[in-house]
Amino acid sequence: MKLSGLAFHVHHNILYEWCWDYDERVSYIKSQKPLSEQSLRLRLFKMIPTERLPPKLQKADAEWEKAYAEWEKAYAEREKAYAEREKAYDKREKAYAEREKAYDEREKAYAENEPEISKLHQELCPDCPFDGHTIFTREKREMS
Repeated sequence: MKLSGLAFHVHHNILYEWCWDYDERVSYIKSQKPLSEQSLRLRLFKMIPTERLPPKLQKADAEWEKAYAEWEKAYAEREKAYAEREKAYDKREKAYAEREKAYDEREKAYAENEPEISKLHQELCPDCPFDGHTIFTREKREMS
């Protein structure tokens, strides 16, 4: 479990500040800070017991921790929603590709079956004025 809270000397130039993870900071000091600084940094780096804080700071910290927990919850929900959105986007893209493929196949079938469709049209629509563009060909001729 992470030990977090207000601490003295998390960094060399700040008296006290929030420490997110005590053990992680100790490891960082031991692995990244100059050997000549490590002993002093580790000796002075201390978590501040919550009960020793002034009451106003205790209250402010408690409210902040509550708000932070709510933010983390909302953030997790947002991440989940983003993941769902990405899945939906991928599904939409796949469906779009399938739709385009089916459209192309349908157009190909239309072209391949044009003679049969034309014959069927003549049978079902005798005396049809359709000229390949409109059924109003007679009116056009009469207007000309």
